Amino acid sequence: MKYRSVLIFPDFNSVDQATIQSIRQKHDSLYTHIRPHVSLVFPFKSNASDTSICDAVQSVVKRLESFTLTLNCVGGDTDNGYVWLSVAQGADIIKMIHDKLYELDNFKPFYRRDIPYQPHVTIGQSLQPSEARQLVKTLNESQWHITAKIKYVAIENILANDDSEILASFELV
Repeated sequence: MKYRSVLIFPDFNSVDQATIQSIRQKHDSLYTHIRPHVSLVFPFKSNASDTSICDAVQSVVKRLESFTLTLNCVGGDTDNGYVWLSVAQGADIIKMIHDKLYELDNFKPFYRRDIPYQPHVTIGQSLQPSEARQLVKTLNESQWHITAKIKYVAIENILANDDSEILASFELV
C-alpha cells in the first residue's frame, strides 16, 4: 500500500521562498522533507496503481490553465498546532480542483469531511496550541502579499522517512 498525496508547488520568487522557508525551518516538522506546497488531496494510503492515480489526476487538470495565487494572511488550526499562509487570489480555482479530485473513485474514500478545506501553505505544524496562536499573532503583525505562479499539479509518494518523492506532474496549459 502506497502513501501519496496530490498537490501544487507554487513558483515563488527567491525572496518570498526564503521568507517562507525561514519560518518553516523553525516551525514546520516537514521542512526538510517537502518544499512549500498546497495540498489538493491530503495524504492517503491506497493500493491503486500509479497509472490509475495518474490517469485520475490528469482527467481533472488536463484542460486547466496556469494561474496565479496570492497568500495574504496567516491563519491556521491552532488548536491542532497548525499555522499557514492562506490563499486569497486563486483559492476558487484550487477549491474547484480539490472538489473535482475528491469526486473521483480513487480519492472519494479519503475525503476529509471533518476538515473544512482552506487552500493554504503550511508554515508551522506539530506546535503546541499556545505556540501556534502566538506565531499567528506575531506573523500577522506584518503585511502579507506573496504571489506565485501555479504551473503544474503533482502527485507525490510519501516515503517512510516522510520525504516527498514526485511520482508525476501535469503541466497546466
